[in-house]
Order: sequence, then structure tokens, then C-alpha cells
Amino acid sequence: MPTDQPTENLRIGMVLDTFSDARNGAVISTQRFTSLLRKDGHRVIIISSGNETDPDKVTLRAFYPVFARRIMRRMNYVFAWPDGPKIRAALEKVDIVHVQIPFYLGFVTARIARKMGKPLVASFHVQAEQLLYNVRLKSAWLVKLAYWFIIRFFYNKTDLVICPSRFAETEIRRYGLSVPTTVISNGVTAEYQVLDFPRKYPEKFVILTVGRNAVEKRQEWLIRAVANSRYKNEIKVIIVGNGPLRDDLVALSQTLLGGDVDFEYLQPSDVIRLYNTSDLYVHCAAVEVECMTAIEAMACGLPLLIADAPLSAAKQFAISGRHSFSSISDLTRQIEFWYENPELLRQAKTQYLEFAGQYRIEASFQKLKAAYMSLATA
Repeated sequence: MPTDQPTENLRIGMVLDTFSDARNGAVISTQRFTSLLRKDGHRVIIISSGNETDPDKVTLRAFYPVFARRIMRRMNYVFAWPDGPKIRAALEKVDIVHVQIPFYLGFVTARIARKMGKPLVASFHVQAEQLLYNVRLKSAWLVKLAYWFIIRFFYNKTDLVICPSRFAETEIRRYGLSVPTTVISNGVTAEYQVLDFPRKYPEKFVILTVGRNAVEKRQEWLIRAVANSRYKNEIKVIIVGNGPLRDDLVALSQTLLGGDVDFEYLQPSDVIRLYNTSDLYVHCAAVEVECMTAIEAMACGLPLLIADAPLSAAKQFAISGRHSFSSISDLTRQIEFWYENPELLRQAKTQYLEFAGQYRIEASFQKLKAAYMSLATA
């Protein structure tokens, strides 16, 4: 443990391969909590790749494994090479270490932190299925092996694991996690709110989905479901994100919907505009530890349709059976129901706006700060 015990203001080492460029959930969540911690007077030292200028940033060399170069570039994600002396020097200045992802940087930093006696926190952002599905491996045996490895050699070596949902906590525990956990939602920031914007497609029923164009997100379900609908000519689909399946999704939309699908890769402010000018948010993912985009959508008053998938926490956001689906044909039926019932859709908007209140990031931040303080002063 540190010899100089912290008082009210903490010094936190935040460890993540990519901090500034990628837009996946782990990166966005880390950025948001880092900003709140610094505003609250705490010092956060970022240990990551990247070229941004930050006096409290330890910059490490970026690299791609050869087999994953193409996928990682499409996701704007790189690995950071763990420079031991640099990491050790940075950890000398902190009271607590928080590793976000159990990749090579995370493993090495965790080992150094343990040797130095630093309290160690880890987040459970990534399910093993997400990693394996993206390299086209769908094997229950490999999933179990991956969980066994990261839990035995990483998560069970930490002092606390932060899970973004009860589902995530249950999942990691059933694979053998034995250290303490706490559930802290990634939350949603104040800019995600109901705002008045002009609609780009005022005559269309606009369906939005946001997320990586990756296998586990199953965005092809949405394209196929709309293509099967008798209202397909009245529906506009917008897919926001990037990833290895982008070209495949574009080709599928051209085949099934005549290319009448908007594919976007946008800044958060532009995504907020879409949340506020769409009629329905559809999330088809098969694997999800929480689903930040669903929280963002409902914070803007956008009703949800969520896949009822066994490995997805996102189904927790379906406020009734009419807000979930289990197959492409079921999704088509639900889309048609909401298209035919605009008054019920308006009522759902109010319901989701109220439901979103419990996921404001301020509450999550207080839980995170309390967890840090408890470990750092133990």
C-alpha cells in the first residue's frame, strides 16, 4: 500500500490502450469519468498510446498484432506497448491503479502495480465472446478457456472488479471470479437530453442504431427486418458506427433496400441530433455488458427495441415485451407495431425519458469515487 495515505483528493493511474481516438464504450466511459474526476479535484494520470498533449499523460508506443491489424484499424483502436520503466515511474505518483481492459498493457501494468503494493481496480468492459466473435471464432470451449485465462491471471489478481450491470457481474462470477465486485453503470452525461432539431427525413419513420459494425452487433438483422416489412418504403434506417463489417452491411443494404440506408460515423453532438430526430432506436447485439448507446437514446427520449439475447445486458432496458425481440421476423413485427401506433410510441418516449433518469453519470461517479477512496485508504 502507498506509504503516504491520500486524503480527500486522490491520485489515480488510468490504464487503457487507446484513450483519445477510439469511440467504443470502454474508451468513452473512461474519458467521461476521467473528466469528472479531474473536475472534482483528483489527479488522473493516463497511461495509454496517443499523441495528444496532456501533462498527466504517459504516452506509450502504439502497435497492431499482424493478425488483427485490419479489424483494429477499422475500429480506430490500437494496443499500447507496456514500457515497464515508464509505467513504474507513473505508478509511483498514484494512490490507486485502474486498468480498463485485460490486454497486454493491462496485464503488465497490473503485475507492476501488485509488486508495488498499489490498490488495483479493473473494469469488466469486454466479454470473451466479443473478442472471439470478431476473429470468427464461435466456440463454447474457447469462450470458457478465454474466461479462465483472464480471470485467473488478471481479474482474480485485483482488489475490485467494476461491472457495468448486474448481468455483467453475474457473467464474470459464473466463470470463476472470486474477488469483490461492484456494479457501476457507465451512465450518461447531461448533453444527452431532449432537444429540438429539424428532421432530415420528416416524411419517413426513422429507425436508428449506433455501434461498431461488428459481428456481435448483428446490425444486418435490422436491414433484413426492414426489408421484410410491408412498410419498408416508409422507413428510413440510419446506422452510425464503423468497423470490419461496414462494407458487408453497405452491400446488404444495396441488395435488400436499394441502398436506402444511411451509414454514418459521427461526433457525439451529431449523434445527439439523430437521437432527437429518430422515431425508434433498435439494438440487435448478441453480446453486451451494458449498452451505453441505449442509455443515451432513452435519455434523449427515444423509445427502444432491444434484442432479447442471452449474452446481452441490454435487454434490461426493454420496459415491456413490445420493446424487445428475439428473431428477425419478430423484429419486423415489432417495427410494424410501432409504425402503426404513433400514439403509443409517443407514450413510450415519456416512459423511456423517465427510466433514463436512474442512469445519469453523476450517480455512477459518486459510486466510483467511493470505491476508489475505500481501497486507497484501507
